[in-house]
Amino acid sequence: MPVDIVMPKLGLTMTEGLITEWRKKEGEPVKKGEILFVLETEKVTYEVEAPEDGTLGRILVPAQQTVPVGAVVALLAKPGETLASAPAPAAASAPAPKAAAAGQAPAGKKKIVIVGGGVGGYPAAIRAARMGAEVTLIEKDALGGTCLNWGCIPTKSLLQSAGVVRTMKESETFGVKCKGFEVDFGAVMARKNTVVAQLTRGVGALLKAKKVKVIQGTASFVDAKTLQIKETGEKVQGDAVLIASGSVPGRIPIEGIDGPDVMDSNQVLAMKTLPKSVVVIGGGVIGVEFAQFLIALGTEVTIIEMLPGLVPGVDKEIATLLQKQITAAGVKVVTGAAVKGIAHKKTENTVTYAIGDKTETVTAEKVFLTVGRKPDFSLLGIDKVGIRHERGALVVNEFMETNVPGIWAAGDVVGGIMLAHLASAEGECAVRNILGHREVMNYKAVPSCIYTSPEVSSVGLTEEKARERGEIQIGRFPLRGNGKALVLNETEGLVKVISDRKFGEVLGVHIIGPHATDMIAEAVLGMTMEMTAEELAGAIHPHPTVSEAIMEAAMVIAGGAIHMP
Repeated sequence: MPVDIVMPKLGLTMTEGLITEWRKKEGEPVKKGEILFVLETEKVTYEVEAPEDGTLGRILVPAQQTVPVGAVVALLAKPGETLASAPAPAAASAPAPKAAAAGQAPAGKKKIVIVGGGVGGYPAAIRAARMGAEVTLIEKDALGGTCLNWGCIPTKSLLQSAGVVRTMKESETFGVKCKGFEVDFGAVMARKNTVVAQLTRGVGALLKAKKVKVIQGTASFVDAKTLQIKETGEKVQGDAVLIASGSVPGRIPIEGIDGPDVMDSNQVLAMKTLPKSVVVIGGGVIGVEFAQFLIALGTEVTIIEMLPGLVPGVDKEIATLLQKQITAAGVKVVTGAAVKGIAHKKTENTVTYAIGDKTETVTAEKVFLTVGRKPDFSLLGIDKVGIRHERGALVVNEFMETNVPGIWAAGDVVGGIMLAHLASAEGECAVRNILGHREVMNYKAVPSCIYTSPEVSSVGLTEEKARERGEIQIGRFPLRGNGKALVLNETEGLVKVISDRKFGEVLGVHIIGPHATDMIAEAVLGMTMEMTAEELAGAIHPHPTVSEAIMEAAMVIAGGAIHMP
Protein backbone atom coordinates (compact mmCIF):
# COMPACT_ATOMS: atom_id res chain seq x y z
CA MET A 1 0.00 0.00 0.00
CA PRO A 2 1.37 3.45 -0.87
CA VAL A 3 1.81 6.01 1.87
CA ASP A 4 -0.58 8.98 1.84
CA ILE A 5 1.24 12.32 2.03
CA VAL A 6 -1.19 14.74 3.64
CA MET A 7 -1.39 18.44 4.40
CA PRO A 8 -0.11 18.53 8.02
CA LYS A 9 -1.68 20.49 10.85
CA LEU A 10 0.99 22.88 12.18
CA GLY A 11 -1.02 24.69 14.82
CA LEU A 12 -4.32 24.77 16.64
CA THR A 13 -5.78 27.38 14.31
CA MET A 14 -4.47 26.02 11.01
CA THR A 15 -7.27 24.80 8.73
CA GLU A 16 -5.55 24.82 5.33
CA GLY A 17 -2.21 25.34 3.63
CA LEU A 18 -0.84 26.56 0.30
CA ILE A 19 1.66 24.29 -1.49
CA THR A 20 4.19 26.78 -2.82
CA GLU A 21 6.52 24.30 -4.52
CA TRP A 22 7.28 20.62 -4.95
CA ARG A 23 10.91 19.72 -4.28
CA LYS A 24 10.54 16.22 -5.75
CA LYS A 25 9.07 15.11 -9.09
CA GLU A 26 6.79 12.17 -9.83
CA GLY A 27 8.82 8.97 -10.18
CA GLU A 28 11.79 10.42 -8.27
CA PRO A 29 13.24 8.26 -5.45
CA VAL A 30 13.27 9.86 -2.00
CA LYS A 31 14.91 9.08 1.31
CA LYS A 32 13.27 9.47 4.69
CA GLY A 33 13.69 13.08 5.86
CA GLU A 34 14.16 14.58 2.39
CA ILE A 35 11.95 17.58 1.56
CA LEU A 36 8.92 16.69 -0.54
CA PHE A 37 7.17 20.05 -0.74
CA VAL A 38 6.99 23.49 0.86
CA LEU A 39 3.74 24.75 2.34
CA GLU A 40 2.73 28.20 3.47
CA THR A 41 0.13 29.47 5.90
CA GLU A 42 -0.61 32.96 7.16
CA LYS A 43 1.88 32.31 9.96
CA VAL A 44 4.64 30.03 8.70
CA THR A 45 6.48 28.56 5.76
CA TYR A 46 7.21 24.88 6.37
CA GLU A 47 9.15 22.13 4.57
CA VAL A 48 7.33 18.78 4.60
CA GLU A 49 9.64 15.77 4.79
CA ALA A 50 9.22 12.23 3.45
CA PRO A 51 8.06 9.94 6.27
CA GLU A 52 10.03 6.96 4.86
CA ASP A 53 12.07 5.78 1.87
CA GLY A 54 10.28 5.25 -1.41
CA THR A 55 9.36 6.82 -4.73
CA LEU A 56 7.13 9.83 -5.20
CA GLY A 57 4.54 8.05 -7.28
CA ARG A 58 1.77 10.58 -7.83
CA ILE A 59 1.31 14.30 -7.06
CA LEU A 60 -2.40 14.92 -6.50
CA VAL A 61 -2.23 18.65 -5.71
CA PRO A 62 0.02 20.87 -7.87
CA ALA A 63 1.98 23.85 -6.59
CA GLN A 64 0.13 27.09 -5.87
CA GLN A 65 -3.00 25.25 -4.74
CA THR A 66 -4.54 25.48 -1.27
CA VAL A 67 -6.04 22.44 0.42
CA PRO A 68 -7.52 21.69 3.85
CA VAL A 69 -5.53 20.10 6.66
CA GLY A 70 -5.58 16.31 6.30
CA ALA A 71 -6.10 16.30 2.54
CA VAL A 72 -3.96 13.80 0.62
CA VAL A 73 -1.62 15.75 -1.65
CA ALA A 74 0.59 12.93 -2.97
CA LEU A 75 1.24 9.18 -2.86
CA LEU A 76 4.59 7.73 -1.84
CA ALA A 77 5.25 4.24 -3.23
CA LYS A 78 7.24 1.96 -0.95
CA PRO A 79 10.41 0.26 -2.30
CA GLY A 80 9.44 -2.35 -4.90
CA GLU A 81 5.88 -1.10 -5.11
CA THR A 82 4.17 0.32 -8.21
CA LEU A 83 1.19 2.63 -8.07
CA ALA A 84 -0.51 0.83 -10.95
CA SER A 85 -1.51 -1.90 -8.51
CA ALA A 86 -2.16 0.38 -5.60
CA PRO A 87 -5.66 1.58 -4.83
CA ALA A 88 -6.31 5.28 -5.09
CA PRO A 89 -6.97 7.15 -1.88
CA ALA A 90 -10.51 7.45 -0.66
CA ALA A 91 -12.31 10.36 -2.22
CA ALA A 92 -13.21 11.76 1.18
CA SER A 93 -9.54 12.11 2.12
CA ALA A 94 -8.71 14.26 -0.89
CA PRO A 95 -11.16 17.12 -1.21
CA ALA A 96 -10.83 19.26 -4.29
CA PRO A 97 -8.20 21.97 -3.84
CA LYS A 98 -9.27 25.57 -3.76
CA ALA A 99 -7.88 28.07 -6.19
CA ALA A 100 -6.70 30.62 -3.64
CA ALA A 101 -6.00 30.91 0.07
CA ALA A 102 -8.22 32.89 2.39
CA GLY A 103 -7.50 36.61 2.09
CA GLN A 104 -6.33 36.45 -1.52
CA ALA A 105 -7.93 38.54 -4.23
CA PRO A 106 -10.89 36.57 -5.65
CA ALA A 107 -10.53 37.83 -9.20
CA GLY A 108 -7.43 39.35 -10.73
CA LYS A 109 -4.40 40.57 -8.86
CA LYS A 110 -4.06 44.08 -7.52
CA LYS A 111 -0.73 45.64 -8.48
CA ILE A 112 1.14 47.28 -5.63
CA VAL A 113 4.39 49.21 -6.02
CA ILE A 114 6.46 49.64 -2.86
CA VAL A 115 9.26 52.20 -2.72
CA GLY A 116 11.86 51.15 -0.19
CA GLY A 117 13.19 47.70 0.68
CA GLY A 118 13.80 48.32 4.38
CA VAL A 119 11.77 47.06 7.31
CA GLY A 120 8.85 49.27 6.35
CA GLY A 121 8.83 47.97 2.77
CA TYR A 122 9.92 44.36 2.48
CA PRO A 123 7.56 42.90 5.14
CA ALA A 124 4.74 44.84 3.49
CA ALA A 125 5.73 43.32 0.13
CA ILE A 126 5.67 39.81 1.58
CA ARG A 127 2.33 40.40 3.30
CA ALA A 128 0.80 41.81 0.11
CA ALA A 129 2.09 38.86 -1.93
CA ARG A 130 0.66 36.42 0.63
CA MET A 131 -2.69 38.14 0.23
CA GLY A 132 -2.64 37.68 -3.54
CA ALA A 133 -1.27 40.98 -4.83
CA GLU A 134 1.24 41.40 -7.64
CA VAL A 135 4.07 43.29 -5.96
CA THR A 136 6.99 45.31 -7.27
CA LEU A 137 9.53 46.59 -4.77
CA ILE A 138 11.96 49.36 -5.69
CA GLU A 139 15.12 49.85 -3.60
CA LYS A 140 17.90 52.28 -4.48
CA ASP A 141 20.47 50.74 -2.18
CA ALA A 142 20.54 47.47 -0.24
CA LEU A 143 17.59 45.27 0.72
CA GLY A 144 16.89 45.51 4.43
CA GLY A 145 17.38 49.28 4.46
CA THR A 146 18.80 51.15 7.41
CA CYS A 147 17.87 48.52 9.98
CA LEU A 148 19.71 45.59 8.45
CA ASN A 149 22.60 47.51 6.88
CA TRP A 150 23.35 50.62 8.95
CA GLY A 151 21.25 50.46 12.10
CA CYS A 152 19.63 47.80 14.26
CA ILE A 153 21.57 44.73 13.18
CA PRO A 154 25.15 45.99 12.70
CA THR A 155 25.11 48.01 15.91
CA LYS A 156 23.86 45.01 17.89
CA SER A 157 26.63 42.89 16.41
CA LEU A 158 29.18 45.43 17.63
CA LEU A 159 27.55 45.59 21.06
CA GLN A 160 27.68 41.79 21.27
CA SER A 161 31.44 41.96 20.72
CA ALA A 162 31.66 44.60 23.44
CA GLY A 163 29.67 42.33 25.74
CA VAL A 164 32.20 39.53 25.19
CA VAL A 165 34.97 41.92 26.23
CA ARG A 166 33.10 42.80 29.43
CA THR A 167 32.59 39.11 30.17
CA MET A 168 36.31 38.46 29.73
CA LYS A 169 37.16 41.31 32.10
CA GLU A 170 34.70 40.05 34.72
CA SER A 171 35.43 36.34 34.29
CA GLU A 172 37.23 35.92 37.62
CA THR A 173 33.95 36.78 39.34
CA PHE A 174 32.70 33.45 38.00
CA GLY A 175 35.85 31.55 38.92
CA VAL A 176 37.37 31.68 35.44
CA LYS A 177 40.74 33.36 34.97
CA CYS A 178 41.05 34.83 31.50
CA LYS A 179 44.06 37.02 30.89
CA GLY A 180 45.93 38.18 27.85
CA PHE A 181 43.00 38.51 25.43
CA GLU A 182 43.07 41.19 22.77
CA VAL A 183 40.51 42.88 20.55
CA ASP A 184 40.91 42.47 16.79
CA PHE A 185 38.88 45.44 15.55
CA GLY A 186 39.07 44.28 11.95
CA ALA A 187 37.60 40.92 12.93
CA VAL A 188 34.87 42.64 14.98
CA MET A 189 33.82 44.65 11.94
CA ALA A 190 34.14 41.63 9.64
CA ARG A 191 31.76 39.62 11.82
CA LYS A 192 29.32 42.52 11.71
CA ASN A 193 29.52 42.51 7.92
CA THR A 194 28.96 38.73 7.80
CA VAL A 195 25.84 38.99 9.94
CA VAL A 196 24.48 41.82 7.79
CA ALA A 197 25.20 39.95 4.55
CA GLN A 198 23.47 36.81 5.73
CA LEU A 199 20.33 38.67 6.72
CA THR A 200 20.14 40.78 3.57
CA ARG A 201 20.55 37.64 1.44
CA GLY A 202 17.73 36.12 3.45
CA VAL A 203 15.47 39.07 2.67
CA GLY A 204 16.19 38.65 -1.02
CA ALA A 205 15.35 34.96 -0.81
CA LEU A 206 12.08 35.65 0.99
CA LEU A 207 11.02 38.17 -1.65
CA LYS A 208 11.96 35.77 -4.44
CA ALA A 209 9.97 32.97 -2.80
CA LYS A 210 6.89 35.21 -2.77
CA LYS A 211 7.50 36.21 -6.41
CA VAL A 212 7.99 39.87 -5.54
CA LYS A 213 9.68 41.71 -8.40
CA VAL A 214 12.65 43.65 -7.04
CA ILE A 215 14.03 46.61 -8.99
CA GLN A 216 17.38 48.14 -8.00
CA GLY A 217 17.13 51.85 -8.65
CA THR A 218 15.93 55.29 -7.63
CA ALA A 219 12.20 55.90 -8.02
CA SER A 220 10.37 59.18 -8.63
CA PHE A 221 6.73 59.90 -9.36
CA VAL A 222 5.50 60.48 -12.91
CA ASP A 223 1.91 60.53 -11.72
CA ALA A 224 -0.03 59.05 -8.80
CA LYS A 225 0.10 55.53 -10.26
CA THR A 226 3.43 55.63 -12.12
CA LEU A 227 7.03 55.77 -10.98
CA GLN A 228 10.13 56.07 -13.13
CA ILE A 229 13.50 54.47 -12.38
CA LYS A 230 16.20 57.11 -12.70
CA GLU A 231 19.00 54.75 -13.70
CA THR A 232 17.12 52.95 -16.50
CA GLY A 233 14.18 55.14 -17.41
CA GLU A 234 11.83 52.22 -16.82
CA LYS A 235 8.30 53.16 -15.79
CA VAL A 236 6.49 51.09 -13.18
CA GLN A 237 2.74 51.30 -12.75
CA GLY A 238 0.51 50.07 -9.96
CA ASP A 239 -3.01 50.25 -8.65
CA ALA A 240 -1.51 51.53 -5.39
CA VAL A 241 1.86 52.87 -4.24
CA LEU A 242 3.31 52.45 -0.76
CA ILE A 243 6.13 54.84 0.15
CA ALA A 244 8.51 53.29 2.68
CA SER A 245 11.66 55.19 1.80
CA GLY A 246 12.91 55.43 5.38
CA SER A 247 15.19 58.04 6.91
CA VAL A 248 18.72 59.41 6.88
CA PRO A 249 21.03 60.54 9.71
CA GLY A 250 20.19 64.01 11.01
CA ARG A 251 22.62 66.94 11.05
CA ILE A 252 22.86 70.18 13.01
CA PRO A 253 23.94 73.58 11.62
CA ILE A 254 27.17 74.24 13.50
CA GLU A 255 30.59 75.39 12.36
CA GLY A 256 32.88 72.51 11.39
CA ILE A 257 30.09 69.94 11.02
CA ASP A 258 31.43 68.92 7.60
CA GLY A 259 34.96 68.31 8.86
CA PRO A 260 36.86 65.19 7.74
CA ASP A 261 36.69 63.53 11.16
CA VAL A 262 32.99 64.20 11.82
CA MET A 263 31.11 60.96 11.19
CA ASP A 264 27.42 60.11 11.07
CA SER A 265 26.11 56.71 12.15
CA ASN A 266 26.49 55.22 8.66
CA GLN A 267 30.15 56.25 8.49
CA VAL A 268 30.84 54.95 12.00
CA LEU A 269 29.70 51.50 10.95
CA ALA A 270 32.20 51.55 8.06
CA MET A 271 35.25 52.41 10.21
CA LYS A 272 38.46 50.51 9.43
CA THR A 273 40.34 51.35 12.62
CA LEU A 274 39.35 51.92 16.23
CA PRO A 275 39.81 55.58 17.26
CA LYS A 276 41.68 56.33 20.48
CA SER A 277 39.18 59.00 21.52
CA VAL A 278 35.73 60.11 20.41
CA VAL A 279 33.29 62.90 21.20
CA VAL A 280 29.71 61.75 20.66
CA ILE A 281 27.36 64.65 19.93
CA GLY A 282 23.89 63.51 20.96
CA GLY A 283 23.02 61.36 23.95
CA GLY A 284 20.02 59.57 22.52
CA VAL A 285 19.71 55.86 21.83
CA ILE A 286 22.23 55.81 18.95
CA GLY A 287 24.76 57.86 20.89
CA VAL A 288 24.73 55.81 24.10
CA GLU A 289 24.95 52.52 22.19
CA PHE A 290 28.00 53.69 20.25
CA ALA A 291 29.52 55.04 23.47
CA GLN A 292 29.18 51.70 25.25
CA PHE A 293 30.68 49.80 22.34
CA LEU A 294 33.67 52.13 22.18
CA ILE A 295 34.35 52.32 25.92
CA ALA A 296 34.36 48.51 26.15
CA LEU A 297 37.03 48.34 23.45
CA GLY A 298 39.23 50.93 25.16
CA THR A 299 38.33 54.18 23.40
CA GLU A 300 38.08 57.33 25.50
CA VAL A 301 34.51 58.62 25.09
CA THR A 302 32.70 61.86 25.87
CA ILE A 303 28.96 62.29 25.23
CA ILE A 304 27.58 65.82 24.84
CA GLU A 305 23.79 66.06 25.15
CA MET A 306 21.78 69.27 24.81
CA LEU A 307 18.95 68.22 27.14
CA PRO A 308 19.25 67.72 30.94
CA GLY A 309 19.75 63.95 30.71
CA LEU A 310 20.64 61.09 28.39
CA VAL A 311 18.07 59.19 26.30
CA PRO A 312 15.35 61.89 26.24
CA GLY A 313 11.84 60.45 26.16
CA VAL A 314 12.68 57.46 28.35
CA ASP A 315 11.06 57.33 31.79
CA LYS A 316 13.21 59.70 33.88
CA GLU A 317 13.84 57.24 36.69
CA ILE A 318 15.06 54.61 34.22
CA ALA A 319 17.10 57.14 32.23
CA THR A 320 18.83 58.33 35.39
CA LEU A 321 19.83 54.76 36.28
CA LEU A 322 21.19 54.20 32.77
CA GLN A 323 23.20 57.42 32.87
CA LYS A 324 24.69 56.33 36.19
CA GLN A 325 25.79 53.01 34.69
CA ILE A 326 27.24 54.62 31.57
CA THR A 327 29.24 57.02 33.70
CA ALA A 328 30.43 54.16 35.90
CA ALA A 329 31.69 52.38 32.78
CA GLY A 330 34.06 55.28 32.15
CA VAL A 331 32.14 57.46 29.69
CA LYS A 332 32.32 61.19 30.40
CA VAL A 333 28.77 62.56 30.17
CA VAL A 334 28.05 66.25 29.64
CA THR A 335 24.36 67.23 29.66
CA GLY A 336 22.54 70.53 29.24
CA ALA A 337 25.25 71.54 26.77
CA ALA A 338 24.88 73.22 23.38
CA VAL A 339 27.61 72.45 20.84
CA LYS A 340 28.91 75.64 19.25
CA GLY A 341 31.50 74.38 16.80
CA ILE A 342 34.11 71.82 15.78
CA ALA A 343 37.69 72.83 14.95
CA HIS A 344 39.77 70.32 12.98
CA LYS A 345 43.54 70.06 13.27
CA LYS A 346 45.93 67.46 11.88
CA THR A 347 45.20 64.58 14.23
CA GLU A 348 42.51 65.93 16.52
CA ASN A 349 39.26 67.82 16.71
CA THR A 350 38.22 70.32 19.35
CA VAL A 351 34.52 70.53 20.15
CA THR A 352 33.34 73.74 21.79
CA TYR A 353 30.17 73.65 23.85
CA ALA A 354 28.31 75.96 26.20
CA ILE A 355 26.56 75.21 29.47
CA GLY A 356 24.64 78.33 30.32
CA ASP A 357 27.10 81.22 30.08
CA LYS A 358 30.14 78.98 30.46
CA THR A 359 32.06 77.80 27.40
CA GLU A 360 34.19 74.67 27.48
CA THR A 361 36.07 72.42 25.03
CA VAL A 362 36.91 68.75 24.63
CA THR A 363 39.40 67.26 22.17
CA ALA A 364 39.24 63.88 20.44
CA GLU A 365 40.49 61.99 17.40
CA LYS A 366 36.99 61.58 15.96
CA VAL A 367 33.58 63.20 16.39
CA PHE A 368 30.43 61.11 16.06
CA LEU A 369 27.24 62.93 15.13
CA THR A 370 24.25 61.03 16.56
CA VAL A 371 21.47 63.59 16.68
CA GLY A 372 18.70 61.33 15.43
CA ARG A 373 17.32 60.70 11.98
CA LYS A 374 14.99 62.50 9.58
CA PRO A 375 12.47 61.19 7.02
CA ASP A 376 13.87 60.75 3.52
CA PHE A 377 11.69 61.36 0.47
CA SER A 378 13.94 63.89 -1.24
CA LEU A 379 14.28 61.95 -4.50
CA LEU A 380 10.65 60.89 -4.94
CA GLY A 381 9.28 64.11 -6.43
CA ILE A 382 6.26 64.05 -4.12
CA ASP A 383 5.30 67.63 -4.91
CA LYS A 384 4.64 66.57 -8.50
CA VAL A 385 1.68 64.50 -7.32
CA GLY A 386 0.75 66.76 -4.41
CA ILE A 387 1.51 64.54 -1.42
CA ARG A 388 1.11 66.54 1.77
CA HIS A 389 4.07 66.80 4.14
CA GLU A 390 4.61 68.69 7.39
CA ARG A 391 7.70 69.25 9.54
CA GLY A 392 9.76 67.11 7.19
CA ALA A 393 7.48 64.03 7.21
CA LEU A 394 4.73 62.67 4.99
CA VAL A 395 1.26 63.11 6.46
CA VAL A 396 -0.94 60.01 6.72
CA ASN A 397 -4.24 59.18 8.39
CA GLU A 398 -4.97 56.30 10.78
CA PHE A 399 -5.11 53.89 7.82
CA MET A 400 -1.64 54.98 6.55
CA GLU A 401 -3.18 56.80 3.56
CA THR A 402 -1.72 60.04 2.26
CA ASN A 403 -3.94 62.81 0.95
CA VAL A 404 -3.49 61.49 -2.61
CA PRO A 405 -5.84 58.57 -3.42
CA GLY A 406 -3.91 55.38 -4.08
CA ILE A 407 -0.72 56.52 -2.35
CA TRP A 408 0.14 55.25 1.11
CA ALA A 409 3.16 55.69 3.37
CA ALA A 410 4.70 53.86 6.32
CA GLY A 411 7.80 53.76 8.51
CA ASP A 412 10.33 56.50 9.22
CA VAL A 413 9.14 58.55 6.23
CA VAL A 414 5.95 59.46 8.15
CA GLY A 415 7.95 60.69 11.18
CA GLY A 416 6.82 60.10 14.73
CA ILE A 417 8.33 57.10 16.46
CA MET A 418 11.17 55.86 14.25
CA LEU A 419 11.50 52.19 15.18
CA ALA A 420 12.04 49.22 12.89
CA HIS A 421 9.28 47.07 14.35
CA LEU A 422 6.80 49.93 14.14
CA ALA A 423 7.73 50.54 10.51
CA SER A 424 6.97 46.89 9.75
CA ALA A 425 3.61 47.09 11.51
CA GLU A 426 2.70 50.29 9.65
CA GLY A 427 3.69 48.80 6.30
CA GLU A 428 1.63 45.66 6.87
CA CYS A 429 -1.32 47.76 8.04
CA ALA A 430 -1.07 49.82 4.85
CA VAL A 431 -1.10 46.84 2.45
CA ARG A 432 -3.97 45.17 4.28
CA ASN A 433 -5.96 48.35 3.79
CA ILE A 434 -4.88 48.61 0.17
CA LEU A 435 -6.26 45.11 -0.33
CA GLY A 436 -9.71 45.88 1.04
CA HIS A 437 -9.43 45.83 4.82
CA ARG A 438 -10.19 48.88 6.96
CA GLU A 439 -7.69 48.54 9.75
CA VAL A 440 -6.64 51.38 12.05
CA MET A 441 -2.97 51.53 12.98
CA ASN A 442 -2.73 51.04 16.76
CA TYR A 443 0.08 52.83 18.61
CA LYS A 444 -0.99 51.93 22.14
CA ALA A 445 1.66 49.29 22.85
CA VAL A 446 4.79 50.08 20.83
CA PRO A 447 7.93 48.83 22.62
CA SER A 448 11.20 50.72 22.66
CA CYS A 449 14.59 49.15 23.37
CA ILE A 450 18.14 50.33 24.11
CA TYR A 451 20.83 47.66 23.80
CA THR A 452 23.27 49.08 26.33
CA SER A 453 24.59 47.30 29.40
CA PRO A 454 22.30 47.20 31.26
CA GLU A 455 19.63 46.99 28.60
CA VAL A 456 16.61 49.29 28.72
CA SER A 457 13.13 48.63 27.38
CA SER A 458 9.74 50.22 27.75
CA VAL A 459 6.19 50.18 26.47
CA GLY A 460 3.33 52.56 27.14
CA LEU A 461 3.33 55.72 29.19
CA THR A 462 6.24 57.00 31.26
CA GLU A 463 5.51 57.96 34.85
CA GLU A 464 5.59 61.62 33.84
CA LYS A 465 3.03 61.16 31.03
CA ALA A 466 0.83 58.85 33.09
CA ARG A 467 0.54 61.40 35.91
CA GLU A 468 -0.69 63.94 33.38
CA ARG A 469 -3.55 61.55 32.54
CA GLY A 470 -4.84 60.99 36.07
CA GLU A 471 -4.29 59.02 39.26
CA ILE A 472 -1.89 56.12 38.94
CA GLN A 473 -0.23 53.36 40.94
CA ILE A 474 3.42 52.37 40.54
CA GLY A 475 5.05 49.05 41.37
CA ARG A 476 8.85 48.90 41.46
CA PHE A 477 11.01 45.84 41.94
CA PRO A 478 14.82 46.16 42.12
CA LEU A 479 16.83 43.37 40.54
CA ARG A 480 18.85 43.03 43.74
CA GLY A 481 15.96 40.86 44.89
CA ASN A 482 15.98 38.63 41.78
CA GLY A 483 17.86 35.34 41.96
CA LYS A 484 18.68 35.06 38.25
CA ALA A 485 20.08 38.60 38.19
CA LEU A 486 22.38 37.65 41.06
CA VAL A 487 23.52 34.55 39.18
CA LEU A 488 24.32 36.77 36.19
CA ASN A 489 26.08 39.29 38.44
CA GLU A 490 23.82 41.99 36.99
CA THR A 491 21.76 43.23 39.92
CA GLU A 492 21.85 46.94 39.03
CA GLY A 493 18.41 47.19 37.55
CA LEU A 494 14.72 47.81 38.07
CA VAL A 495 11.29 46.86 36.75
CA LYS A 496 8.62 49.53 36.97
CA VAL A 497 4.93 48.89 36.32
CA ILE A 498 2.49 51.80 36.06
CA SER A 499 -1.25 51.21 36.29
CA ASP A 500 -4.44 53.23 36.37
CA ARG A 501 -5.60 53.59 39.99
CA LYS A 502 -9.32 53.27 39.28
CA PHE A 503 -9.43 50.25 36.97
CA GLY A 504 -5.96 48.75 37.45
CA GLU A 505 -5.16 48.67 33.72
CA VAL A 506 -1.42 48.64 33.03
CA LEU A 507 -0.43 51.92 31.38
CA GLY A 508 3.31 51.41 31.08
CA VAL A 509 6.14 49.00 31.85
CA HIS A 510 9.79 50.09 32.06
CA ILE A 511 12.78 47.80 32.57
CA ILE A 512 16.50 48.35 33.05
CA GLY A 513 18.59 45.24 33.50
CA PRO A 514 19.75 42.04 31.78
CA HIS A 515 17.51 40.72 28.99
CA ALA A 516 15.24 43.77 29.29
CA THR A 517 14.80 43.96 25.51
CA ASP A 518 13.53 40.38 25.40
CA MET A 519 11.31 40.61 28.49
CA ILE A 520 9.35 43.64 27.30
CA ALA A 521 7.39 41.45 24.85
CA GLU A 522 5.34 40.12 27.76
CA ALA A 523 4.23 43.62 28.64
CA VAL A 524 3.47 44.44 25.00
CA LEU A 525 1.17 41.44 24.72
CA GLY A 526 -0.50 42.20 28.03
CA MET A 527 -1.09 45.86 27.26
CA THR A 528 -2.45 44.96 23.83
CA MET A 529 -5.03 42.85 25.67
CA GLU A 530 -5.73 45.62 28.24
CA MET A 531 -4.16 43.66 31.07
CA THR A 532 -4.51 44.80 34.68
CA ALA A 533 -1.71 44.85 37.23
CA GLU A 534 -3.55 42.15 39.18
CA GLU A 535 -3.64 39.88 36.12
CA LEU A 536 0.07 40.44 35.52
CA ALA A 537 0.85 39.69 39.14
CA GLY A 538 -1.25 36.52 39.02
CA ALA A 539 0.46 35.07 35.92
CA ILE A 540 2.84 32.28 36.92
CA HIS A 541 6.39 33.14 35.85
CA PRO A 542 9.20 30.59 35.45
CA HIS A 543 11.89 30.42 38.12
CA PRO A 544 14.68 31.35 38.14
CA THR A 545 14.33 34.06 35.49
CA VAL A 546 14.79 37.80 35.40
CA SER A 547 11.19 37.97 34.14
CA GLU A 548 9.98 37.20 37.67
CA ALA A 549 10.82 40.82 38.45
CA ILE A 550 7.94 41.90 36.18
CA MET A 551 5.54 39.78 38.21
CA GLU A 552 6.96 41.10 41.49
CA ALA A 553 6.65 44.73 40.34
CA ALA A 554 2.99 44.09 39.51
CA MET A 555 2.57 42.41 42.90
CA VAL A 556 3.63 45.65 44.59
CA ILE A 557 0.45 47.17 43.16
CA ALA A 558 -1.71 44.08 43.71
CA GLY A 559 -1.02 43.28 47.35
CA GLY A 560 2.74 43.30 47.84
CA ALA A 561 5.82 41.61 46.36
CA ILE A 562 7.13 38.38 47.84
CA HIS A 563 10.85 39.08 47.63
CA MET A 564 10.84 42.61 48.96
CA PRO A 565 10.79 43.73 52.63
